[in-house]
Amino acid sequence: MLSNTLDFALTHFGAIRSKVDEVISFDVARNVKSMWVFYRGYRNSYQKRHKITAIDSGYNYREFRGYALYIQNTVWVSIDGDGEEMSNGVVDIDVVSSSNIEYELSLLSSIREIDFMCRLIQNSDIVLIDGSLIAVFSKIRKALFDGDNELIETKGFNIKNVLNDMLITLSLYPRKAFFISKNSTAKDVLGLVKGDIYYFERYTEGLPGYTKPVDLTNSRHIGIAVTAKTFRQSVKRVTGVDATIYMSYVRFEPFSRIYRVEFVGEADEPVEPRIKHLIDVLSQYIVSGYPYPLMRADQIARISGGDVERIAAVLGISSDPYDREPL
Repeated sequence: MLSNTLDFALTHFGAIRSKVDEVISFDVARNVKSMWVFYRGYRNSYQKRHKITAIDSGYNYREFRGYALYIQNTVWVSIDGDGEEMSNGVVDIDVVSSSNIEYELSLLSSIREIDFMCRLIQNSDIVLIDGSLIAVFSKIRKALFDGDNELIETKGFNIKNVLNDMLITLSLYPRKAFFISKNSTAKDVLGLVKGDIYYFERYTEGLPGYTKPVDLTNSRHIGIAVTAKTFRQSVKRVTGVDATIYMSYVRFEPFSRIYRVEFVGEADEPVEPRIKHLIDVLSQYIVSGYPYPLMRADQIARISGGDVERIAAVLGISSDPYDREPL
């Protein structure tokens, strides 16, 4: 099988590689550059430093015959105005029997991140959540309608309440919560072959800055536009506020990676100053082009396969047959 795979790759090398080395027209490249707003973060040394809180999750699991052992962590890291770092979170280790453990752990992680956001946002100036707001909203809403959420319910969460709490919190504190994605395949702005992030990273000459925020109800991606409209309708139904999800691509430092930033704002609100404010506030916390609080939360939350193996050994089940082990 391996030799056939290699033969296929060599035979179709040109066609596959051309998709990677896509050449865009001069006009498209110029359009990408024109959409990029050059901006360097600036912090006024006379202003009070902000309290930044970052939230991230990690999970891993090992499937045995008939059950799975998992570890799931959700972590928050907070840096106050004096630069003091604090962190805490929840660690969950359990054994479950599930046919879709990957989906359930992903959903549980998202729900716990939203739960932390709702609890911590009042005492923070900025809350950074790893991932995409529109993806989290879509995932939790889908779970609400699917109805088969045994793992979530055993952990004490009611999905309808989680969804409503998220909508209420984001409408009450829209200037505090920012969702930051490390990678994205979305085509909201350009609608070209690859995700927008690829072109902005490649054709903006490494300049720090951002793209002007886009209301995702106007996304070129039909699925995202529909979900964003559903979010807007849901917020209005629950809170009475006409709010929508905005998105911008941001490069915090010269020649570093570009990240996708999503946040909530009222419809037709001038939100570009909020992106500038975010860049300004985070400018003192950027390490290798990425916000340090989120980097630290990711480091703490991450769970390796070795971690699962050690827990399995502690529980005395490491010698149990794996799910794909041959008979």
